[in-house]
Amino acid sequence: MQRLNAIDAISPAFTRTHELLFKPYRIGRSWKLAASSYLAMAGAIFFPVPLLAFAIPSLPQNEPSARILALMIIGFYSLFVFVIFYLGLRMSFVTFEMIVTRQVFIAPMWRRYSSRVWPWIGLKVVVGTLLSVAMLPLFISIGRGLFEFIKSVPQMPKGSAPDPAIVNAMLQHIMGFYAGIMLFFLVLKLASTLLDDFVKPFFQLEPISLTTAIQRGFALFSGDFLNCLGYVALKYILAVVGYAMQSIAAQICMIPIALVGGIAVALGVAVMHHGGAVATLIVISGWVILGGAAVVALFYVSLGAAGYIFMLLDAYSIYFLGGRYPLLGNLLEPGPGAPFTPPPVFPSQEERKNSDGGPPMPMNPAVA
Repeated sequence: MQRLNAIDAISPAFTRTHELLFKPYRIGRSWKLAASSYLAMAGAIFFPVPLLAFAIPSLPQNEPSARILALMIIGFYSLFVFVIFYLGLRMSFVTFEMIVTRQVFIAPMWRRYSSRVWPWIGLKVVVGTLLSVAMLPLFISIGRGLFEFIKSVPQMPKGSAPDPAIVNAMLQHIMGFYAGIMLFFLVLKLASTLLDDFVKPFFQLEPISLTTAIQRGFALFSGDFLNCLGYVALKYILAVVGYAMQSIAAQICMIPIALVGGIAVALGVAVMHHGGAVATLIVISGWVILGGAAVVALFYVSLGAAGYIFMLLDAYSIYFLGGRYPLLGNLLEPGPGAPFTPPPVFPSQEERKNSDGGPPMPMNPAVA
């Protein structure tokens, strides 16, 4: 496969994403594949939730029950977050193979990586914990500054205008707090991007150790530093633009639902005004059904649109790495030295219907 720069890798990423979700489009399967990519993002970043226990000392010392309750809440929430993180991280292995091989059956791919998931979880937990602990003092300092300022603001008499100096100071503290959260997230996301895009493909495609995969990913990144750095920057830009576009697309798709809902409300009010108790009961039942259908439609559209963007970003990283990793490149474009000619030829719909979705990955035990 030809080595692509950060810009050239965008076109085949769009092609592969469109092929998976819309060639052919099936209302259930296409949404399932998009939702799988959405769930995979839950395994991108690990944050050690127990660090929230540092906020417990601020509770009153004479209320031990409140402290115990806070610890229990943090404990249960930590377990819940870790379960979601595990499911998302394991699904990221599935979406990688799904994009590379065009397979559409999730269950076999889910089972295939049971032995590779836990070492990767361990690496993500260690990296996420170390970075979180390193940034925690800064975050605590910013948070305490905000809350101490709020406590120090004197109560204003009723009906009096707020002091502009206090309002400006409040806005500065709030903006600093959100800037700290954004910095915290960006650092964790950068580490996640480097691991997922430059290390995990080696670890997933070959029976090598995690240390070897890290070394190979670091060697690849440092060997083509400028292109890789440009890729990381462009991927962040694509993520921001994609999020904005999927939000607009989801809102446009909800316009017909809003129109139908408005007409239903107007007709219902008219029927209730001229009818009796039975008519009122029928109208309310219809509103409940339409409301439930609207919620389902909103969930379907929003999750599907977000899943499309996440799959596109995964495909973008795969095609950028494919030209620099021969094994991955041969899976994407079989045939040594094949020139890159976007877009690749799609299989026919009948071939897609009768196919299991593509060749198995090298880590498939049947191939081994």
